[in-house]
Amino acid sequence: MSYVLSMKLYLIRLISILYISIVSGTTLQSVFDAAGPGDGYDKYVVLEQDMIYTGEVGIYEGNIFIEGNGAIVDLNEGLGIWVYAEDEYPANLDIEFLTIINGGYNGLTFNGSSTGHIKNCNFIENAFGIQIMDEVTISVENCNFVSNNQYGFAARGVGTEFEIDYSN
Repeated sequence: MSYVLSMKLYLIRLISILYISIVSGTTLQSVFDAAGPGDGYDKYVVLEQDMIYTGEVGIYEGNIFIEGNGAIVDLNEGLGIWVYAEDEYPANLDIEFLTIINGGYNGLTFNGSSTGHIKNCNFIENAFGIQIMDEVTISVENCNFVSNNQYGFAARGVGTEFEIDYSN
């Protein structure tokens, strides 16, 4: 095989690999699974600025931080990011500087006795931006709720506690 032909095949293969990696994107679940502890959190998830992550994540226990850095999570009409806790298995989710879009149901859901602090985030074109239920306690600060189909923020249940400051 000639050198020119082998270089052409190499370039075609390289371009194919790059195309597949760009088109398939990075899933939020893969970054979540790879994250380790940090700054007092059980998982400290760091997303890259100007990246679009796809898919959803379910959190059942632990103290989790997502440092969004201006990244976008495209839920592709999926269920969103959800947190569920019970007294025996507490769960907390803190998020900063993240945009969550295209949730088929909720962009972000808190159930059970979960807790969280959401700061400087955007919720765009989800059915519900944030929905809390049961005995949840969260705070939402400086967030934008834009073109969500049902509600930007929904609280269901008599035991929910929430504080919303400086949000649109």
